Amino acid sequence: MTMVMNRMFSRVHLSNPKPKLDFQRRARFISYMPTQKRIEQLEEEENLDNVSITNKQAYWTRKIHKLCAIDGNVDDALGLLDFLRLRGYPDSLNLSSIIHALCRSQRYAEAHQRFFFFIASQCIPDERTCNVLIARLLDSRTPHITFELVCSLINVNSEFVPSLMNYNRLIDQFCKSSEPQVAHRVLFDMISRGHCPSVVTYTTLISGYCKCGDMGVAFKMFGEMSKKGVLPNSLTYSVLLSGALRSGDAQYEKELMVQLWGQMRNDDDPSVNCAAFANLMDSLCREGLFHQVFEIAEDMPQGRSVPEEFAYAQMIDSLCKADRHHGASRIVYMMRKRGFYTKHGSI
Repeated sequence: MTMVMNRMFSRVHLSNPKPKLDFQRRARFISYMPTQKRIEQLEEEENLDNVSITNKQAYWTRKIHKLCAIDGNVDDALGLLDFLRLRGYPDSLNLSSIIHALCRSQRYAEAHQRFFFFIASQCIPDERTCNVLIARLLDSRTPHITFELVCSLINVNSEFVPSLMNYNRLIDQFCKSSEPQVAHRVLFDMISRGHCPSVVTYTTLISGYCKCGDMGVAFKMFGEMSKKGVLPNSLTYSVLLSGALRSGDAQYEKELMVQLWGQMRNDDDPSVNCAAFANLMDSLCREGLFHQVFEIAEDMPQGRSVPEEFAYAQMIDSLCKADRHHGASRIVYMMRKRGFYTKHGSI
C-alpha cells in the first residue's frame, strides 16, 4: 500500500510542509486522492509484473469464472482474459464460463464469434464440454451458424462427434425454418459420424417435409425407417397424417387415421400419445375439418391411450385457436353430459 501511495504522490511537490491551498487547488488535490477500489486495482496491476501468470492459472481461472457466473460481469471477464492472453495464459481454461455468460446475456452472436476464435487458436476443450456448449448455442435458434461451428470443430479435430441430441435439435431447427433439405444433409452427416437415427430424428424430418408439402419424400423417409429398424410411434403417424390433410389426399387420410388409432393403443408412452393427439386436433382445425373433431369427441377412438380430460381440453384449445368458440362450447356440453366439469373461466 505504501509503495502505491508513494508512487501516486511522487509528482506532487510540497515546498511548504503545511501549504495553504486555494479553493481550486484544494479541489484538484481532493479529486486526485485515490479511492480504495482504485488502490486495489493498482496493486493488482503492479503485482502482475512481478508474478508469473502461467504459474497461477488456477487463480485466474477462478477469478474469470467468478466474474462470469457470480458477478455477471462478462465484459470485465473478457477484458481480463484478453489481457492475460498476451502474457501466455491459455484461453481454453475459461471457454465454458465465457460462452455460458454470453448466452445468459442473450449475446449469442458474440458467443459464436468467441467460440470460432477459440477454435482458430487451437484452444478446444474435451468432447463433452464442446457438446454442452453447442447445446447452449443452439438456444439462439440460428442453426446455420451453429452447424458451421460444428463443422469447424470437426475439421480441427476429426475425432469429435456431436451428440445425437444436438444433431436432432439442428434437424428440428432447419425443419422449422422450412429447410428440410439442409436438415437431410445433417442426417447424412450424423450417420457418417457413427450415429444411428432415432424415431425422433425421422419424425422431425418427416414433419419438415410435410410442412413444405413434399409428401413424396416424407413417405420415402417413413419407409426408410422400417428398413433401418426404427419403429414409428404414434407421433410419427400423426405428423404424416397432418401432411396428408394439408395436401388433401383423402385415401391416405383414412389409412393413416386407422393406423394412428391402432398405434396409440400399442404405445406405452402417454406423453407421445398426447403429443400425437394434440397435433392431430390442431391439424384438423387448421384445415377446417371441424366435423371430424366432433366425430372423435363422440366416439373417442383413441380409447384409454389418452386421458379423456386431456382429449377434451385439447379439442377446446384447438377449436378456440381456430376461432370456433361455439364449437368449443359444444365440446364443453359433451363433457358435462358425460360427467366431466370444467373449471370456471377455463374457456
